[in-house]
Order: sequence, then C-alpha cells, then structure tokens
Amino acid sequence: MFDTRLNTDSHFFVSGQQLSGVDSLDIGYRNSASVLNPLGYSKGVTSISGPTSQEVSFSRNLIYSDPILDYTGSKLISGSVNYNGNSYGFRSGYLMSYSVNCAVNSIPKVSTSVSVYDEMQTGLSASGASPTTILIPSQGSISATCDNVTTNRVVGFDYSLTVNRKPYYTIGSEVPVEVKRISPINYSASVQLEVDDAFLESGYSFLGTGKNSKTVSFTINGKDGTSIQSLAIPNACLISEQLNTSSDGAIRLTLNYMGHNEWSVILR
Repeated sequence: MFDTRLNTDSHFFVSGQQLSGVDSLDIGYRNSASVLNPLGYSKGVTSISGPTSQEVSFSRNLIYSDPILDYTGSKLISGSVNYNGNSYGFRSGYLMSYSVNCAVNSIPKVSTSVSVYDEMQTGLSASGASPTTILIPSQGSISATCDNVTTNRVVGFDYSLTVNRKPYYTIGSEVPVEVKRISPINYSASVQLEVDDAFLESGYSFLGTGKNSKTVSFTINGKDGTSIQSLAIPNACLISEQLNTSSDGAIRLTLNYMGHNEWSVILR
C-alpha cells in the first residue's frame, strides 16, 4: 500500500535539460491569506491578502558549465521535478539569486533561487536532454584573482549575485502582466586566505581610494584543465577585512568584496 519514493526516483529539469549533481531541491508555494472579522459574523472570513508566492531553490555540485547563468536577464526559466511517471513544474521562472562556494578538500557547490510567476502545477514537464559531460574539479584546478593572492594561500571563497525584480499586476489577472528587472545586479565575494605576508589595509582606506575598482575573478576548471566556470565581480570594491588567529591554527585573513553592474558579467 505504501511505496516511499527515494531521491533516486526523482529528476530535476531546467528548460529542457536535466541537472546532474543536485543534492537538494525545494519547490513550493505560499498563499497570502488573512482572516476578516466583519460585523455580525463571529466565525470570521478567510480572505486573500496578496499574490501567491512560488519559489524554487536547489543546490548542486559544480561539475559542468552551469546553464543557470544564462538567466540573469529577462529570459524565462521553465522547470519540473519528475517522479513516479508524473511531473510538477512551471513555465515562467526568474533567477533571483545565485551563489558558489569553493573550499579546500571539497567539490564546489552552487545554490540557486528562482521565483515563479505562472501557476506551478502537476503535469507540466520541462524534461529534455540528459546531463552533459561530467567534469570533476580539484583544488589545484581552481584559482582566484584578488588582493594578496600572489604570496598567500587561498583556502576558499564564496561568490554570489542577486537580481532584483518587480512584478506588475493588473485587475482581472492572477499572474503579472510584466516582471521587470531592477538594475543594478548586485555581486559579493568573500575570499579566505592563509597568511604568509598579508596585512589588513587601513580601516579608513575605503573613504579615500578604497572605492576604486579592483580586479576580482574566479576560475574553476576540471582536473584535465577543461573550463567549467569563470566568475567575476564587476566594479569590485574591498569593503571589509577580518584577521583571525588562534592557538590551534594558521593566521587567516578574510577579504570581503562587493560589486554591481547593469548586466551580468559572466566569463563563460
């Protein structure tokens, strides 16, 4: 009578391509509701208080060039989770946030958040091509370009971008008539170094020359040298640093950058 479905029974598709390396997926909706208390009615009345929120978030191992980065503009994302001969999907999703984490002794991880503005429902499928060629990166095939990396060891970095969007509704329509991207796209990065000769900059340097743009980029290749992903922080500024030392480890320096741009700067 009961037949539990396991992770091996499900597949996740985005715009006609099956994503491999997915280790978590959350897809769901939330209706905005409130209880009204009109005069003469003691039980209350359930009422709609806003648009339905529909979100998809997933994380995966970065083991091939990520197709999601093609959707930082107005291009729509379709998607579905398929299992037990059925599917649950959507047609009009928009990329909201994207982040990459790399660290020594681990495979790079990608986390993605998508907002959906059409009706998610059973029977919609975005299935298509099988996974592309898998490329396994190693810590030796990942590089970073930023302050102090020439003589100090990079042991990890976090990269993220956020796309702000605004839906516009009209009377008589359950879905937005338009979803506009609000510029700029915001970027951030945090780079962790094991210190050889690096020191923190002056705390007030940002108030002077610190707002000048810096070159901050990251390259992730497979073990065989094949390019997987290159990422950049446009108009990058160093906004904070933190030095950490303890009795049981090396001195570590964390560099935090922010950037912004009208268009996504992705080096594919």
